[in-house]
Amino acid sequence: MKRSELIIYNEIPENNGLFINPVVTIGNFDGVHAGHRKIIQKLISSSVKHNGVPIVITFKNHPRTLFRPESPCRIVTTAEEKQQLLHSLGVNHIIMLQFTRELSNLTADQFYNELLIGRLKIKEIVIGHDHAFGKNREGNIDYLMKLSEKTGIIVTRVEEEICNDKVISSTFLRDVIDNGNMDIAAMLLGMRYSLTGKVVKGAGRGKGLGFPTANVLPDNSDKIVPNNGVYAASIMFSDNSVYYGMLNIGYKPTFDDKTRTIEINIFDFNRDIYGETVAIEFFQRIRDEVKFDSIDSLIKQIKSDEVQIRKIFSEKN
Repeated sequence: MKRSELIIYNEIPENNGLFINPVVTIGNFDGVHAGHRKIIQKLISSSVKHNGVPIVITFKNHPRTLFRPESPCRIVTTAEEKQQLLHSLGVNHIIMLQFTRELSNLTADQFYNELLIGRLKIKEIVIGHDHAFGKNREGNIDYLMKLSEKTGIIVTRVEEEICNDKVISSTFLRDVIDNGNMDIAAMLLGMRYSLTGKVVKGAGRGKGLGFPTANVLPDNSDKIVPNNGVYAASIMFSDNSVYYGMLNIGYKPTFDDKTRTIEINIFDFNRDIYGETVAIEFFQRIRDEVKFDSIDSLIKQIKSDEVQIRKIFSEKN
């Protein structure tokens, strides 16, 4: 599938010659993980068969923001990241809907007949093994197969993808990141998990310990921050330069801090970067966050961490 300009639609458009033989898939696609990529591959192969256009219908906001607004959303990818990942897989047309109360109240019949057929005039719908749409999730595979018999629209169900004897899902991926299993996260994502944020002033203790750190405040508060602990990580700047370092997530219990922070000691680096926007990539979690009985014990452990993390990166290069 030729990768051309990415076009984003904020609503389902009327297909009056806009798309030729559209093939569509629907889902939140948080993370665009291996299970999602399997669906996208099928979407694209089906569109080639129809000599048509693959279209992804997804959401700007997670449905949880509507049904449980009091709970943190906890996403793997932002809307912008999701768009770019889908585009990288060959999808040039993405319909990004705002998940609203009105949308959630549409019946499966309304969504299918009025929007997918009436507006988009689809030729085929590709869905994941457990996907359902419409009010009360009534638009499941059995429902779609019955509608297919009436309308002639092809319905293709994509079977689940398995990792470590578990069905790959966004929930599974979130749990993996939560637990700091960054190698498994990278395998599911097809790349390393990352956070983008701004370098802000911290307490400044790292410099006094001989290990100055950059304190990174994530741009998106809904993005999952991995489990507390020490990580081998990289940091990329706006000029695309990349440095390695050791990163700590947590409350710095040795100093009885109450605020959770993300701090990275950048190897072989010495310049003022306050206010810069950076991207952090997580390679490997090496240990838990620990409360030390003395500053000397803390420094000794940090030196040991540095040796271990430099070894990790030397083996990867």
